[in-house]
Amino acid sequence: MSRPATDRLKVNPPLGIMPVLQFALPSQLSSDPAYQRSIDNSPSQTLIRRIAQHWDWSLCLPLVVSRRPGSSELFVIDGQHRLAAARLRSDIAQLPCVVLDMADKADEAAAFVHLNQQRRALSKLDIFKAAVASGDSESTAIVAALTEAGLSVAPHSNPTAWKPGQVSNIGGIEAAWRQHGATRTRAALVVMARGLEGQVLQYAGTIFPGVAALVVSLTVKRDPLIWMHGDEADMVAEMIGETTQVEWRRLVAVARGNDPALRFGQASAKVIGDAWAELIAALAGDDEDDDDKAAFERAGVTA
Repeated sequence: MSRPATDRLKVNPPLGIMPVLQFALPSQLSSDPAYQRSIDNSPSQTLIRRIAQHWDWSLCLPLVVSRRPGSSELFVIDGQHRLAAARLRSDIAQLPCVVLDMADKADEAAAFVHLNQQRRALSKLDIFKAAVASGDSESTAIVAALTEAGLSVAPHSNPTAWKPGQVSNIGGIEAAWRQHGATRTRAALVVMARGLEGQVLQYAGTIFPGVAALVVSLTVKRDPLIWMHGDEADMVAEMIGETTQVEWRRLVAVARGNDPALRFGQASAKVIGDAWAELIAALAGDDEDDDDKAAFERAGVTA
């Protein structure tokens, strides 16, 4: 029986001195501009005001700060937005801090770099799953729409381990939900699921924006929830399924290459919209051929 990988993990001795946990007054804390990012810009100021306005102790992680030799002042390595927000309020008397003894500014700067390099930003999928767990109304409604379509949220972003019908293109679904509305997004999810039934949806993020745009154009004067159970919706689903996901992805890439100004969703909408137009033109041609054949037969002419 093989041992778990963690049993074979070789580790290096811990570096540095174990930090001290303490509370500090905002007036005791400073930021060194030599290595800290500037917060004198619009995005940072907006964030600071938002933190200050909606201060939540459950979201206030301890600041990482440095105590330099021979100084009582503490320099913030991580947490300057929280510090600035606290200073905008009159009811935040002290802040929790992890205090490190650093030899000099260079060690602080190195710690700043390491902290930011090791921090992994949350993906759209991570944020969405947390929003669902928190009971967010829009996220919960999207999950219900996915379930209605026979789809589900992928557990992670690695498609090699997905089951058929699992999707991770949460950002695109949320964008459609807000731009096109709930009912048309629900219809688009149903049509895509029907067209790609039984498949691992590795490129659903490429295909879905185009499907959503086509559904919007076809339901301008119709109820999407009725339309999605009709013949035209079946035709759209069949068209989507007749081309492989890899080929749809290639066509979208070609469209963007031909027109660099096209955003990703616009390229998807163009490719799938063009495919639908070609299908309708082909069907119209077939109808004309049938009409010609019938006319020949009525005239006693064999085609």
